[in-house]
Amino acid sequence: MQPEITHNIFLTGFMGAGKSTVGKILADLLKCAYSDLDDMIVQREKRTIAEIFAAEGEDYFRDCETTVLQSLRSQPAAVYATGGGLVVRDENRRQMQILGRVVYLKASWPTLMNRLQQSTDRPLVTPERDWHNLNQLWTKRQVFYEDADIVVETDGLTPLQVAQKIASGLTS
Repeated sequence: MQPEITHNIFLTGFMGAGKSTVGKILADLLKCAYSDLDDMIVQREKRTIAEIFAAEGEDYFRDCETTVLQSLRSQPAAVYATGGGLVVRDENRRQMQILGRVVYLKASWPTLMNRLQQSTDRPLVTPERDWHNLNQLWTKRQVFYEDADIVVETDGLTPLQVAQKIASGLTS
């Protein structure tokens, strides 16, 4: 399927913000391709993100994110869900700006915490995880998330409503 958009759309935000769910809906609305950068890393590495974190550590995983992001230069325009920490690297933020539009899915800490407590497949979220430290990580990343072309407040909205807000923001 050939995308009808002329530039990539990168969905950023903390774990649990809804990037993957909203990304699929947004791609359907825009009649274009969708990919999750984490899934691309899993395919490239032939192991899960949890396995990558356990064997190689977070820095290696962040290197994988940068490599996959750079590989998009030769791909047709699409909607991409990014990992929650991809924005921490200056190089990654620059690449996203060059390759397309960046959309921050902004959710409040109580909303994110509620979603994350129900999650079972995130390497940085474990039952013994100190929620205060996770909140500090979210707080530290805010400045990077805010460095986006479009910021969409997601609290109280369905994924479809968020996708519709993004789609209308892209044309305004």
